[in-house]
Amino acid sequence: MDTGRVRISDEGPVAPGFRRLFEPLTIGNFTIRNRIVNTMHGTGLGEARDLRYLQERARGGASLLGVHASGGVYGYALGPGPRSASSDWDAKALSPLTSAGIAHYDDTVIPGLRRRAEIIHAEGAKAFAQVYHSGAARHGAHVGPAMAPSSVADPYEAVVPHALTDEEIEELVVCFAHAIRRTREAGLDAAEIHGAHGYLVNEFLSPYFNRRDDQWGGTRANRVRFVQRVLHEARTMVGADFPIGIRIGVDGDGARRGITVAELAEIARLLGPDVAYISVSGGNYAGFGDGLETAYVSPWSKEPAFNVAAAAAVKRVVDVPVIVTGRIIDPVIAEGILADGAADMIGMVRALIADPDLPNKARRGDAGAVRMCIGLSECHHIGPHRVPVTCAVNAAAAREDEMELVPAAVPRTVVVVGAGPAGMEAARVAARRGHEVFLADTRRTIGGTPAVLALDPNRRTMRDHSAYFETELRDAGVRLVLGNEVTADELVAFSPDIVVIATGGTPLVPEVPGIDGPNVVTAVDVLRGAVVGDRVLVVGGLDAHLAGPTIAEFLADQGRTVELISEQFDFARAVEDGTRLPLMHRLMTKGVTVSLLHRLTGVSEGGADVVQSFGQVARRIDDVTVVLACGLVPNDRLAREMQGRVPEVVVIGDALAPRRIMHATLEGARVANSI
Repeated sequence: MDTGRVRISDEGPVAPGFRRLFEPLTIGNFTIRNRIVNTMHGTGLGEARDLRYLQERARGGASLLGVHASGGVYGYALGPGPRSASSDWDAKALSPLTSAGIAHYDDTVIPGLRRRAEIIHAEGAKAFAQVYHSGAARHGAHVGPAMAPSSVADPYEAVVPHALTDEEIEELVVCFAHAIRRTREAGLDAAEIHGAHGYLVNEFLSPYFNRRDDQWGGTRANRVRFVQRVLHEARTMVGADFPIGIRIGVDGDGARRGITVAELAEIARLLGPDVAYISVSGGNYAGFGDGLETAYVSPWSKEPAFNVAAAAAVKRVVDVPVIVTGRIIDPVIAEGILADGAADMIGMVRALIADPDLPNKARRGDAGAVRMCIGLSECHHIGPHRVPVTCAVNAAAAREDEMELVPAAVPRTVVVVGAGPAGMEAARVAARRGHEVFLADTRRTIGGTPAVLALDPNRRTMRDHSAYFETELRDAGVRLVLGNEVTADELVAFSPDIVVIATGGTPLVPEVPGIDGPNVVTAVDVLRGAVVGDRVLVVGGLDAHLAGPTIAEFLADQGRTVELISEQFDFARAVEDGTRLPLMHRLMTKGVTVSLLHRLTGVSEGGADVVQSFGQVARRIDDVTVVLACGLVPNDRLAREMQGRVPEVVVIGDALAPRRIMHATLEGARVANSI
């Protein structure tokens, strides 16, 4: 399958500044072409889309890719033992072993694994499969119990697990070994034991989760015994030369008596002689309960490359290659990590979701053209919300076939109004397909809402979004018409074949008495410099996303006394938890009062009235500036005015219905691909 895009081979010279990033490296019995690893992550895709997703990242230049386990191809068991009566919703027994010693997810997974290996190998890359068991950190609703070394609930899932017996642990050892055997038989280059992020193996390693006082717990030597037994059993099945790595990680600053950097290094010292490589990550689901930014998938607010110190500590005590992960989204940062000797390989997931061609672009000296991940973690909605992987900035992520850039059969004149995420993407894709494209906006700069959000120091990653499009739109030949409001008559004068309306939304203003008073401003006004008093009431209304919480944090950082009210029953409940819970933690530590189920009922000079929805408890807040952060309503006036005046009018993004950046980007790409 070909996407129609120009591909850059990994042959030829490497651009200055990236020598280390593109050095080959030998891992066990195979060699990878560079140091960029697409570390393991779930995608939630069916097999056909998953294969295409993997192909795109291998073709883009990544050297080693973890395969997605669609359809149970990890080969892990879920139940507590062969004689347990527990079953899941479909009444299938969830015993780890059959009488033949094969896990419930049996050898039928091998063909799917083999197809993934073949498609990755065809692009010159290597592949590994990650073997894991969820333990107490099991997502979703199940009839049967969770299982873990001890009956310690994962603070995020809040389910008390069954404490494994000796017999069950030995069964799981064999189960893990069979999963590794399947990896080899499927033709993958390596297997990786998942020992991080709060799952079963991590629970054995962690002194927080592992409270046992037998051979499987207590001392560090006992806590690593499960992994050592798995490695020994696997060797009897796959031989001595098949590479087996392990992913381990620290539990994050402030985590509950878990794995620190020092503890991680000692664990690595014990496991290093028996593994082909060590992948260092950080955080786990338990960190959500503490509001940690290092809780598994870290948000935009966490600094890049935050696991480097842990990786360096591991590298000092082992003689095998070390991978480091953790918001490493810039090839310049990646090169620096390698130059410092902190790691041997760079794990990238979100960076390659946002731009699978990042390796090729960096190699040829075009790193400035990389579409940077801006840390919104739309890709992580797969976990708690069970939706396939997607991306706020890359509409083609997991939609590679749909988003092929096929040259237009008949070039047309396209006018896009609104240079926000939807409009910029529509203009970019249409121009790349060969259309003549004009992009108009009342502002003098492109970027739309993300450009305004970037005025908040806490949202600085939004700057990367506009910077990417400044380069892309210029290179694609899009003609910018900025700085003046475009009227319907002016649009007609372009003689367009199609007008794309991407004029965004306008702030939603509650219909309450006094709302037009001098002490009322919008969140956008605040970011643009509007004066507010020392005491601020942020009105979130029914918005379930980030408008209210982020402006509340912005004002708290300025020393204001802030109360955030919301008509919702939960805090930013449409936001994935890796972003939401750390944000809640920051607001509370910064003194922001969060009042749920509260709505604004009126504003008068110098004050505001609110009511608690359940119980109708009213109160007055004096001497306060009211900041409206209730979301948006569509700005569709121009769309209505244009109907019938040009051959075709299409409305996209917030002008159609206010949603998230991901929706705007996707709609922009889809409409441009349809022209």
